[in-house]
Amino acid sequence: MKIKPIIIPTINISAQTNKITVGTLNYSQPDTVSFKRSKNENTPFINDTRELELHCAGCGKLMLKNSTVNDFINKKIYFPAHTALKRLSHEQNFLIKEQPQPMQKTYSFVAREAAQNPNLNIEELIKTPKLQDYIKKANKEQLTAIEELKTRCKRVSHSSQYIVDEIDKLNPDFQKTEAAILQDLKILSKLYPAETIHNILNKPEIKEHYLAKLQKKQNSRLKKVTPLIQQLSPECAPKAETALNESFRIFNTESMDIMHKRTRVIEKFQTAFNDIDNSNDKEIAKLIMRRLEKLPDSKNDVNAFMVKYSRKNENAIPKILIERLRNTNDHVKPEHRKGDEGQNNKKNYLNLCGKCNHERKTDSYSEIIDKNPQMQENTQKQIDEIIDYINKGILTEYDTWPNDIKMPLGFESEGQIIIDTSKLDIQKAKTERAKRREKFTEEEKHKPQNEAVKTMYRRYGKKEQTSVTQQ
Repeated sequence: MKIKPIIIPTINISAQTNKITVGTLNYSQPDTVSFKRSKNENTPFINDTRELELHCAGCGKLMLKNSTVNDFINKKIYFPAHTALKRLSHEQNFLIKEQPQPMQKTYSFVAREAAQNPNLNIEELIKTPKLQDYIKKANKEQLTAIEELKTRCKRVSHSSQYIVDEIDKLNPDFQKTEAAILQDLKILSKLYPAETIHNILNKPEIKEHYLAKLQKKQNSRLKKVTPLIQQLSPECAPKAETALNESFRIFNTESMDIMHKRTRVIEKFQTAFNDIDNSNDKEIAKLIMRRLEKLPDSKNDVNAFMVKYSRKNENAIPKILIERLRNTNDHVKPEHRKGDEGQNNKKNYLNLCGKCNHERKTDSYSEIIDKNPQMQENTQKQIDEIIDYINKGILTEYDTWPNDIKMPLGFESEGQIIIDTSKLDIQKAKTERAKRREKFTEEEKHKPQNEAVKTMYRRYGKKEQTSVTQQ
């Protein structure tokens, strides 16, 4: 039975009891872009570890294959361009007859091509030969129109119930914060099943709910800084007091539409402590900065996440959630570390989920282990998984990788990650690959002729052209 939305000033969301409280009424809820195309298509092997089912070497969570994430974003989150263009008028009040001539002409052309390719989203459609040819010949106004149509099509969004159900089908192994976010979204989608996640989170009572909880946490963290400020010298304390008062103002009086509040608060304290000479003040300043690092942010707090991404585009929240589980290549020695850049090749890659990869930045693994001691165990688990794929003849071009990665891992972790590669059996891997290749070749011989032609096209990257011809 559908629940009719009721707008009342206060709400309470409980993931533990699976209930929503709106005012004094309780409703019990019933159970319920991107990387390049992989070279693995139509071969018996995989040559990219991002296409394996692996556990993150950082947090240990089961990651989603790179292609799985791409497919989810392109097929489940984004509408086909043909459908999205039709929905622009009533979802975004985009009336084509009221647009300038360059937009009207561009829209007509794109709409015709979308009708000819009804399964392609706007990104895929733009990559087709006809659209690429149109872009090459387009003037400035037409190029601007293409960009606007692309942006608008990517903002057309599904209902909250649909998105939550599709995420659930992936059976995601989320970290704690992301699991809590999904739980809240499930509850909200039960209350407003036909509305989009973006619209739900921008309802005044919902916004106020998450903002109030976020501000409460922010104020609590700032109050824990006060006793430390009182221990600073008379020369240093006034600057810190000013930074603290300014921080309370930023969190409590500035509009929620103003971004980067947490970053600005931390920067204010960093500025206040710039010219410290007193050794005691330096130690206290370090303690204060450590406490400030625990201020809630969108990576570790549900409320901060909801407040931040409710201001982004309509599809930001499901996209961000799924991206955090993407299987990514992390540079063991960071690629952008100043003066000591790591190599951009597989000998310097370890597989981390999107969230761990983003959070690491250029920190050494020894710094990560200080926060997450399980990384040593999780890294060995992943190495064993990859070795198993090599030994079974599934993963190719990685025979030397387990041993190649030993030294970079040891160096970046200051000797804390010492991996065991004794399970690697190169001879077995070669034997299994030969069997796999022989079986694949035999199966190819017995494919119908039309299937063999499709395979040939796919091998040369012409899958899209083949499908267009068939349509």
